[in-house]
Amino acid sequence: MNRHLPLVLIVALLIVFRIVGSAMPESFPNFQPLAALFFCGAVMLSGWRSWAIPLAAWLVTYPAPALIEGNGSYLSPMVVFSTGCAFAVVYLLGKSISGAKFGTLILGSVGAALAFHLITNGLAWIGSPMYAKNLEGFWQSVWAGPLGSTIPSWVFLRNMTVANVIFTAILLSARFSLPALQKDTQHAPAR
Repeated sequence: MNRHLPLVLIVALLIVFRIVGSAMPESFPNFQPLAALFFCGAVMLSGWRSWAIPLAAWLVTYPAPALIEGNGSYLSPMVVFSTGCAFAVVYLLGKSISGAKFGTLILGSVGAALAFHLITNGLAWIGSPMYAKNLEGFWQSVWAGPLGSTIPSWVFLRNMTVANVIFTAILLSARFSLPALQKDTQHAPAR
């Protein structure tokens, strides 16, 4: 159990952060750790845990915005589908560069945020009557958002990118520093 305690604490912290972020959507829209959890799960874990832990965190916290904000659109099948597809791509991107160095993984987390944004907003453009089905409508979906929206789409992209970099750096720092720390303490001379 002690071996898994840091992972359990990090996942619990991320879940709490997701729920608290849902309570303040106007302050930090889309500043949440789930994409970083899918990305880092793919990079850091092996086997079924690499996808099951992020998936469980998403399924546990996904209803939070709908319940806290009173906005049931989060639970529509199209939104759940597009979010699930985007997280799957983020996971696969993490798997594809899992052996890379720290800097490359941080850049990968930026790419993962961009991929998530393009997939979710692209599918919103395809499926929503709010957007014209042309290049201008696509640009509106990924940059400006729907007419009358108080927060443009690019703010969601910016916040997700910053959150992805921060949470990925935290998770990767724990990965890269803890094994070295354990190695040093195991080979320390006896006193």
